[in-house]
Amino acid sequence: MSAAPQNPQPWQNLAHKLAWLCVALTLFMIAVGAMVTTTRAGDTNPGWSLRFWEWFATWWQSDGGRAWEDGHRVVGTVVGLAGIGLAVAMAKGNPGRPRRWLGLAALCLIGLQGVIGGLRVLVVSDPAFRDVVLDATGGGLDVELRRAVKAMLHGFTAQVIFAALCCVAVMCGRRWLGDHHAPRTPAGGTSRWVAGITLGAALCQLALGTYVRQTGHGVMWHIGGATLVSLGVIASALRIMRHHPFGPLRATAWASCVLLCVQVSLGLTPLLMTGGDMFVSEAASAVGLMRTAHVVCGATILALLSVQALWLFRLTGTPEGMVNSKAQDFEAAVSGRGHDLLVLGKFRLSALVMVTVAAGYFIASPGMPHVVTLFATMAGVSLVAGGTGALNQYMERRRDALMDRTRNRPLPAGRMQPMTAFLLGSATVVAGAAMVAMWVNWLACALTLATSFIYLGIYTPLKTRTTANTLVGAIPGALPPMIGWVAATGEVQLGAFVLFAILFVWQLPHFWAIAWLYRNDYRQGGMKMLSTIDEEGGFVARQIVLWCVALMLTSLLPMFVGTASPKFGVAAILLGLGFLGSGLLHLRRRTRESARVVFLVSLLYLPALLGALLIDVW
Repeated sequence: MSAAPQNPQPWQNLAHKLAWLCVALTLFMIAVGAMVTTTRAGDTNPGWSLRFWEWFATWWQSDGGRAWEDGHRVVGTVVGLAGIGLAVAMAKGNPGRPRRWLGLAALCLIGLQGVIGGLRVLVVSDPAFRDVVLDATGGGLDVELRRAVKAMLHGFTAQVIFAALCCVAVMCGRRWLGDHHAPRTPAGGTSRWVAGITLGAALCQLALGTYVRQTGHGVMWHIGGATLVSLGVIASALRIMRHHPFGPLRATAWASCVLLCVQVSLGLTPLLMTGGDMFVSEAASAVGLMRTAHVVCGATILALLSVQALWLFRLTGTPEGMVNSKAQDFEAAVSGRGHDLLVLGKFRLSALVMVTVAAGYFIASPGMPHVVTLFATMAGVSLVAGGTGALNQYMERRRDALMDRTRNRPLPAGRMQPMTAFLLGSATVVAGAAMVAMWVNWLACALTLATSFIYLGIYTPLKTRTTANTLVGAIPGALPPMIGWVAATGEVQLGAFVLFAILFVWQLPHFWAIAWLYRNDYRQGGMKMLSTIDEEGGFVARQIVLWCVALMLTSLLPMFVGTASPKFGVAAILLGLGFLGSGLLHLRRRTRESARVVFLVSLLYLPALLGALLIDVW
């Protein structure tokens, strides 16, 4: 393969240098952090000051384990400063291109790593902070176990960040920006699968390694994982040597194989020398140094596998009919693929579901939330909503191809295979339901699955059979706040039904405004909607007004059941009058513009009403 390097712009050159600076600093930080874990020096400095410059002074004056701990924080601070520079340089050097966000993504990862490290320290050393964490997470786990969990997450995240920064550095280089002769070949797909599976196995192996280092358990599982990763590394290297004669790919293949041998030696030798003891007290001992080098070598192998997979996906994914691989084409394709996944999962709808779930949770249980339960409920229900949206598009892909509004979706446009959408949707629904079942409660999980079943099993088939489908479709849309309520209380109470009723009634004028806007599309797709049989639109407009009135009355229910005060009732009436006014305007004009006003007002009405209820309840 021949490459035609391009000359990067000054900002791109700066981004390239800063990216490699971040890579070097992060690897050094991993080495120092590994020594902190090896010598159990993690709590020698129990404080965590937000005045980061103080760490430089304490590090300079400290010795022993305290020097390792403070030095680790100093390096982390410098990495953060370099990450800020990288984010600015990437944004300046790549305006209008998807890659401009890579620097910001790297900075967010670095910041996340610092937050995890700070939490690990504070949960052990600060009693007040520890009490807040215990209250917010429901207790249950002892302090030492919480420290170990955060330490494991901290160590694993650092290695992932290092691999990500290596990929960013490669993408900032001249070789990446150049064009490469890389025609599509049958062997490319298999190579991508092998590289992806190997990378996934390496991630699991590193996660298991952090568990072994923190607890001293699971050594044999770690050895078994190392065997699987070794087979994957060798298989990837053999495929690259046989099918992909490209310099960087062959370099990563050779380097990963060599480092694999070193990694195995660094792992087994200390194990044999200590008889299985995972902890050492002397930082300068041979065992301590080898175990630290084992962590650094593992992070480097992960980075090599990540860069190798990145190059493979670019060089073997050239579009049909083209022989040259261009960086901008690859990056645009990746960005487009990400956008397609968001469209497939109906990202906006999933985000709205998260908001209504959170509203139901906080209305049912004012005050400090149980963070794990709240997050698991929001994330799990949102995943089920996204997976349900993907399965809905799989079921309706032929009808979507008939409508202007939906024909550019991934499936009807041919950018994604139907089986891919089906598998992604199914896996996402299962993962979301499992999350709710494991970390919330079974009743919330049952309601979540009921939401998906009603939408896919009842509402979707009824779209082409009866105009009453809108009433059925409003049921799954109204269940998320009830799920949030059940997550907070563990039972379905009267207040949950009130929230369900408000969301149910709100959806009807909202949906009918959409149906009027896209009535021609629905007619072409064979959908049974009121707007497709009501040519003049008078009946639909009257239904919007009628249900706006019903919504105004329904929104007063929290006051009558004792959930809210009369102050909320005043706010609900004012908001309802505004919504009703948009409906009356549409009844008078019956135009696309007036229907769009109803739609936009409905989007403003719901968060305003839920916000007013939250403020009143709190």
